[in-house]
Amino acid sequence: MKIPRSLVQRLMDSDKIVVASHISPEGDAIGSAIALAIGLEKLGREVEVLCHSGIPKRYGFLPMSDRIKRSPSFRPNLLVLVDCADLARADIPEDLRENSPPVIAIDHHPREPNCEGKDWLMWIEPRAAATGEMIEVLLKALKVPMSPEIATCLYTALISDTGVFHFRNTTPRTFRLAASLLKYGVDPQELAYRVMEVRSFAATQLLARMLTKAKFEPELGLCWSVLTLKDFEQTGTTDEDTENFVNFLRAVDGARVAVLFREIEPKLVKVSLRSKDGFDVASVARQFGGGGHPAAAGCRLQKPLRYAVAKILETLRRMLS
Repeated sequence: MKIPRSLVQRLMDSDKIVVASHISPEGDAIGSAIALAIGLEKLGREVEVLCHSGIPKRYGFLPMSDRIKRSPSFRPNLLVLVDCADLARADIPEDLRENSPPVIAIDHHPREPNCEGKDWLMWIEPRAAATGEMIEVLLKALKVPMSPEIATCLYTALISDTGVFHFRNTTPRTFRLAASLLKYGVDPQELAYRVMEVRSFAATQLLARMLTKAKFEPELGLCWSVLTLKDFEQTGTTDEDTENFVNFLRAVDGARVAVLFREIEPKLVKVSLRSKDGFDVASVARQFGGGGHPAAAGCRLQKPLRYAVAKILETLRRMLS
């Protein structure tokens, strides 16, 4: 991977840096953000990681997670977005979005960045299995030594975006990087459990509801399900508890595309899409203002649940047939 020289220089020239990612962050987003922040602190920079909507409980085990803030405590002279190249999707306060300092965007999603006319530097690498791979290269360029804390964050990023190395984006480089991180005390079994498996009993009950309501259209290879506000209220759960749920739908024999609709508010629906056999769900997500990878994408619709389900399924059925 080739890093823009100006990107490294701008990081070196900045002393007050905020690192953030996208709304509804997962392991790659949070792991990459914390790893970079730890590295920049080692270089003497004042750094804060922002997660304006709050860090998901699943990632509370990561080093420095207890220092993640909803809003910055200082005025930054640089904003670094990781796993995100769109200021509109960044999980930051509105005032920082509207009056942001210069921005660096580091992302591996194959989409056009949204610069919105601001002072931006871009590093987009779609061949990277996870943004964490890019952060490891950047830390080397900054001459930051690897540490157990950084290794834990980067390994979390890798297994999150590769499904513990069984998605097609996994490459020989991914395995080489993972192997090198194990030398720093990373426990692969423990991290795989924390990132991909662990859930509360309430979340397990929510999963049961999703599976009970699942629909399968074998002629199209389409498997989908819905979680309503009532489902969340009656189980005492939130959308945060649904991480990895859609993969249960993707695992259905004969499914090419899996979709999970979650009603967050009366007119806000989150949609997760997964695919097999080369079907590009990111192209579907982009039609509704979202994005992601060809095999894993998502979007948010400011519409009633019934409308969102009808529109997304209509689009998928047309494309699959």
